[in-house]
Amino acid sequence: MMEVQCDLIDLFEESAADGKNVLEITGKDVAGFVDELLKNTRTYTQDWRNKLNKKINKKLRDDKSEKC
Repeated sequence: MMEVQCDLIDLFEESAADGKNVLEITGKDVAGFVDELLKNTRTYTQDWRNKLNKKINKKLRDDKSEKC
């Protein structure tokens, strides 16, 4: 997520240096711009959920192996 934030800051800084305002970059639909920007971005929640699922699956496999 930090990478996206840094890229966004770079984009806005470069655009400001070129004399463009924010809406020239994002368009009038700022929420849509952000949605597109974050569409393929992993979040902390997704990472946490993936780790939790892996731990649960491992525990279930380990428990199943002990019963055999």
